[in-house]
Amino acid sequence: MADPAPPGYRSNVEYRFRQEQADAIVRTTAYYRDDFRRAVISFPHSEHEGIRSSIATPFRQPSVEAVPSGFERLPLELLHIIIPLLDMGSVFALRQASVRCRVTVDSLKKYQLSVSHGLDPFCALLRTRLASTVSLSDFYSALSTKACALCGGFAGFIFLLTWTRCCFRCLHLSLETQVRSLNYLRRILRLTKAQIAQLTTFKTLPGVYTPREVSCKSRVIATSVDQAEIISGWQLGRRLWPGPDQLVVVEGDSKYNCMSTCALPYRDGRTGKVEQGGSCAGCQLALEKGIIGAWGETNKVYSQDDFLEHFRWCEQAQRLWISSEQRNRTPDELPVAARGGCR
Repeated sequence: MADPAPPGYRSNVEYRFRQEQADAIVRTTAYYRDDFRRAVISFPHSEHEGIRSSIATPFRQPSVEAVPSGFERLPLELLHIIIPLLDMGSVFALRQASVRCRVTVDSLKKYQLSVSHGLDPFCALLRTRLASTVSLSDFYSALSTKACALCGGFAGFIFLLTWTRCCFRCLHLSLETQVRSLNYLRRILRLTKAQIAQLTTFKTLPGVYTPREVSCKSRVIATSVDQAEIISGWQLGRRLWPGPDQLVVVEGDSKYNCMSTCALPYRDGRTGKVEQGGSCAGCQLALEKGIIGAWGETNKVYSQDDFLEHFRWCEQAQRLWISSEQRNRTPDELPVAARGGCR
């Protein structure tokens, strides 16, 4: 039987609100976890400024037409079928082949939406040498997927090695997202050259990773623990990580999990709305007030619909909303961590 919620944490009655208040409630009482985004592969916005136009902006047709290649002579309808099946590395190379190829690629809605909303993952795939493992269709499909493949919650991240949508918790706790250096796994699992050749590997990128801000300056070849143990026949992961409690012991190695992951927003294909997810400012306030300790959901990231369901019963979030006078002013006790708001 679950422990009862501490007084002041869960409201006794469901809070009711009008549908037109929903967006304002989310903007007031939820906040984007930029600390989670910075814990994985991310690039400064300034770094994207110089390449965004060349990657995501369609070219105008040239005044002087070049002689088309054999590929370019294919009917446009056929190209629109073929190009989404190409891996992202090939799509990137195709755009550089000629102006006509670039115009054709840029005319694809899947490409425009993928690189517009997923520029970090796209750049990460190219730089880690994993671009050949993900097709344009796979990329767009992930952008249009809301749920974590491992727990079903809101997934604000993409695990590059297997191109799997995941949440921040599963990134650290699931066996499927455990990553280590190839040298370490080769030694521990006694991998042969033939077995190593079967692994999907990548080169890590220098940066600062994990919520503890671990600085990693060198590039290391890394791979999936899950894949390595399947190929080797060992069950390394099952012995090192038999359950969530034991996983905390090896959290220091989670830098490799973060070095193989990017934040990726969710885009609703029906409405076109883009969500990055948000955590509850009320739960954070409850933690700061000592109402809850480790108990609670301060690190959980919600979609907007899921957050509104949570809000109906979160007493501290309701207090923040009421004190904001329906977003006419900043709530009295808004936690420092939540002052950036929800994007």
